[in-house]
Amino acid sequence: MPDSPETSLPEAPFDKRAVRRDFGRAAATYDRHADLQRRVAAEVAALYRRLAPWGAERVLDLGCGTGYVGGDLMRGEGAPGSLLALDLAHPMTRRGRVPGHPAVTGDADQLPFAAGSFDAVVSSLTLQWSNDLEATLRGVTRILRPGGLLVASTLLAGTLEELDAALRGTNGGRVGPFLEAPEAAAAVTAAGLRAGECRPAPEVDRAADPMEVLRGLKGLGAVAKDPGRARGLRGRRHLGALCRAYREATGRPEGTVPVTWNVGYLVGWKTS
Repeated sequence: MPDSPETSLPEAPFDKRAVRRDFGRAAATYDRHADLQRRVAAEVAALYRRLAPWGAERVLDLGCGTGYVGGDLMRGEGAPGSLLALDLAHPMTRRGRVPGHPAVTGDADQLPFAAGSFDAVVSSLTLQWSNDLEATLRGVTRILRPGGLLVASTLLAGTLEELDAALRGTNGGRVGPFLEAPEAAAAVTAAGLRAGECRPAPEVDRAADPMEVLRGLKGLGAVAKDPGRARGLRGRRHLGALCRAYREATGRPEGTVPVTWNVGYLVGWKTS
């Protein structure tokens, strides 16, 4: 059995160099493990279509990944005239770019755009990697024009609760940190966006076994990103203990195991 992937998402602050590195490496494997990401991106695109202001011509796909949200927006009704894809990891930027539209490799916490550059910002399962959600969203507010719209998804507290329990019972690690829904909604409002809200939408997937959960997270690039943490659990003994603890936490001594994702959908409008 191979060494385990890193299995715990980090405590703040996230090391942006590690975020860039891990998602860059995962660009080639991401799509094989991204069932949830596809579903959530489709919901972000659908929510955008219901809320988008008339004449939303220039849209930013913030943390584009391999391009699920952008692809959905450009295939559906009301496609923007220009969709700019941005990701911290250059291999993701290249894969997430919609043909015929621009792409930029850059940091969501330091957006390289002038004030009022976009009619809307969409983002799917990126904002959980922000070290300060309110500060990141203030940057989004700055680049939106008056009347502009934010539609985003993120991960909330309760995500991967089974893995969190298994980690605490083996090496003392934790999954997260993730915000509660009211905290995420408060960050949207504090960033200067009107009618800020966070709509929680928990989902439970099934995996063949705990090892499939760990491999899936590694394939997505969702591994520990703080510079001081040991690089995962190593060796058969530790990996076996983690998998047993996962089953104990779920009450599933054999067969498939649950994987909980607590997705939150964020919405806000810029007033001036």
